[in-house]
Amino acid sequence: MNAYVSNMSLQAVAQLLLSSQQLTLTTHAKPDGDAFGSVTALGRALHLLGKRVHVLVMPPVPAGLRFLQGSNIPDVYKPQLPLPESDLYVVVDTGAWGQLVPMDLRLREKTEKLLVVDHHLSGDVPAAYRYIDGKAAACAEIIAQLIELLEDITGKQLMDAVVCEQLFVGIASDTGWFRFSNTRPQTHELAAKLMHKGVDHSALFEKLEQNDRPEKLALLTRALDNMHFLAGFKGAIMVLSARDFEETGALIEETERLVDLPRNVAGVQVVAMISQPPTQVGQAAQPVRVSFRSKPGEQAVNVAELAAQFGGGGHARAAGAKIDAPLEEVVARVSQAIVMTLQGPVTTTQPAEVSR
Repeated sequence: MNAYVSNMSLQAVAQLLLSSQQLTLTTHAKPDGDAFGSVTALGRALHLLGKRVHVLVMPPVPAGLRFLQGSNIPDVYKPQLPLPESDLYVVVDTGAWGQLVPMDLRLREKTEKLLVVDHHLSGDVPAAYRYIDGKAAACAEIIAQLIELLEDITGKQLMDAVVCEQLFVGIASDTGWFRFSNTRPQTHELAAKLMHKGVDHSALFEKLEQNDRPEKLALLTRALDNMHFLAGFKGAIMVLSARDFEETGALIEETERLVDLPRNVAGVQVVAMISQPPTQVGQAAQPVRVSFRSKPGEQAVNVAELAAQFGGGGHARAAGAKIDAPLEEVVARVSQAIVMTLQGPVTTTQPAEVSR
């Protein structure tokens, strides 16, 4: 990974946006609430400023996000088409090429006109412009600050109902509804400000967190059935095969939040969710996806470093990677990495023993 730090201030980012007339915005594939909320809120604000804005997302998009105000703003990216001609290309909530597939092939030709706005700890996109704030609980926190700067500079009101709702979705999503250790006083202050502007947090929670399909519950059952504990119950791993998705009818994006469940077990410090996407007819097999989580505290494990062992990255408490290998091999490698992280090097080359 390249040095992943800011090379400009947020004020300079605001001026860069204002100096651009045509902009294309995007975020990582399989956008979560923070990615979707951040790119949609910024796109809406720039539109209100009279800019010509294209917002593109790469599916799958979780169903709950499609019921939000402004959910019609993004278009689905079509790999067979070139990116719109723009003065500036903006990527939010990631700076990793691996999370921008398949759009990365187009964006690699635009790096001299590329701006990355992110809150993750690592990235490898050599964008000409970067603003990185690793302390922000969500990228939406940064986008909120940026929109407020745009308001101050232009004197225009940009925090309308759509922008406010999308920003709230972003911060609520990445903080587990303000439960996770990344939640800061600033996060609560922003939430309060957005609620004062009319955001209905209860209605949003129902749309986003209480609207699961029965198929997701069936997938949850499979995940729990396939859960193993490692390193004396200090680690936990859940495995979902392509067959689990095919037999339950669940979608790959419905794994969201499942990785958080084993952290409810006392003593568990690190959790990994390993998911093998089902292969679509006529398409090549996709890499196996691994999501890592850890608990805060004196024994906290930096799972961004754990994910980096597999070419991934993310936050200290939440990270991920994609591994192009058979499922059984991925399970063995990830299991051993977790055991070595929690206990130190093991003396065998075989996967660490697990207990059910």
